[in-house]
Amino acid sequence: MPATEDTPLLSKPSGNEYLKHKGLFSTYRRILLATFLLSTTFAFTATPLIYAYRIFNCQEYYDDPAHPPYQGDGDACAVPAIESHTAQDIAIMITLTTFSGTLNLIVTTWEIKNWGLRRAIINQTFWPALRNLTQIYATLVGGRLGITIMQSTQLITILGGGAGYLLSVNSYMAEVVEPEERTAAFGVLAGTAMLGVANGYICGGLSNDYIGLSAPFEITFCLLVGSTLFTALCLPYIPPGGFSASTSEQQQQQSKKDNKDASVLAFLHCLRIFLPAKYTDGKGTFWGLPLLGFGAFWSVMATAYVPLMLQLTATNQYGFKPGDNGFLMASNALSRAAFLTLAFPRIIARGRKWLNARRAERSAVAAVPAAEVPTMEGEAEPPALAAASPEHANSDNAKRKSASAFDLEFLRYSMVFDAFLVAPLVLHANPLHIWAAAIILPLVSGTAPACKGVLLDMVPASKKSDALSAIALVETSAMITTVSLYGALFAFLSNIGHPNLVFLFNALTALLSAGVLFAVRFPSKPLVER
Repeated sequence: MPATEDTPLLSKPSGNEYLKHKGLFSTYRRILLATFLLSTTFAFTATPLIYAYRIFNCQEYYDDPAHPPYQGDGDACAVPAIESHTAQDIAIMITLTTFSGTLNLIVTTWEIKNWGLRRAIINQTFWPALRNLTQIYATLVGGRLGITIMQSTQLITILGGGAGYLLSVNSYMAEVVEPEERTAAFGVLAGTAMLGVANGYICGGLSNDYIGLSAPFEITFCLLVGSTLFTALCLPYIPPGGFSASTSEQQQQQSKKDNKDASVLAFLHCLRIFLPAKYTDGKGTFWGLPLLGFGAFWSVMATAYVPLMLQLTATNQYGFKPGDNGFLMASNALSRAAFLTLAFPRIIARGRKWLNARRAERSAVAAVPAAEVPTMEGEAEPPALAAASPEHANSDNAKRKSASAFDLEFLRYSMVFDAFLVAPLVLHANPLHIWAAAIILPLVSGTAPACKGVLLDMVPASKKSDALSAIALVETSAMITTVSLYGALFAFLSNIGHPNLVFLFNALTALLSAGVLFAVRFPSKPLVER
């Protein structure tokens, strides 16, 4: 609320103003540090987990009396039967993890609305810590029982995990930065997460190689406990619904409605964000939101499977070992982190400045004849007064549209450039091409943060939480579809001897996403709030 003569001079700023102060340990930087810690933690066991499955299957294979002990100097586990069982077990684990991650988003959305952000994010590390205790036990047991324990404990992810933590930190960031800074902040947040992922890949793999099979899981448990304490003590309390909620009669009625709708299936309400919306004047329907959701879905389809395709190609065609793949994925994550943290905010800032300057020039040219039109009193209306009319600068919708106009352009053309960079991989002929792709492809990333920024500028401030939950559910469902569809496509193309063609299909998907996004427009008039 604005200050008045009755406001105490030493009072604490209301709402989220006190969260936006600059400083070395500001709320913004604490969120980034928490994101780095959590990303490192969740990626720490990614490579060791796959290696553990291979070792356990190898133990199971040679424990069978029908298989004689291995004799030779090579890798005893490099047996087709072991590799086949390992692939099947990993597929089961990915399916359980994806299913649990989807439900985790639903649970986290409910927690944010009812308990607030801090308690929601604490749960995202508390429950995985318990899961890691069971995984440590699984590494000691080994064999088929160890695999079963690791697979079944993925269900604990429903109560807390990576999907929920990403939703929570994005929601935190949406609350503590100004609206015009959100897109760049989402990019920096995603870059920080990628930096943590790269750190987790490298450190997790090294701890497995130099300490032992159980070491990555034991270290991860310590990291999860530390992350839980850090988020509980260092992140600020933000009430359910965020600071955008007011005490007005309309907001109170909306709050009562939300509480009434809180049920087992209440999470589906956030998806209403992507339904066609009506204008407040009752004339016409706004289709920008469903088109944006559809474009976001296809953008994930176009980009999410590329890192795994690079790993599969490197392993199957160029003989990359797990350590090589770890460094390959770390290079990919570091490149993405560098782009999103250093380049993306500057591209957004300069792009907005350039586009606004061009629009200002066009508006100035168009306003000259209007300034010469006499008013009813016989005097020319100053251009400044014309610009200050309710249909222009006084419109909240117009301000948000102006701020994110370049963000939408970036979102569109990033998918076009992605298509033209991925398509040449069909012709790759040596490992250097795979390394180059892992480093260059992230230089057109930024689609996800740009999409979040555009979406939040299309919806009312009171719907920020629902919008972030909705886009997270769309991205998760797209990830599930991507893994199943491109996994089957890659297997089919491998069987017919043309696995490289999968990159061509990936490029076509990116162009499809760009085509949908080019149809997205900002609302020209205020929308009916749902």
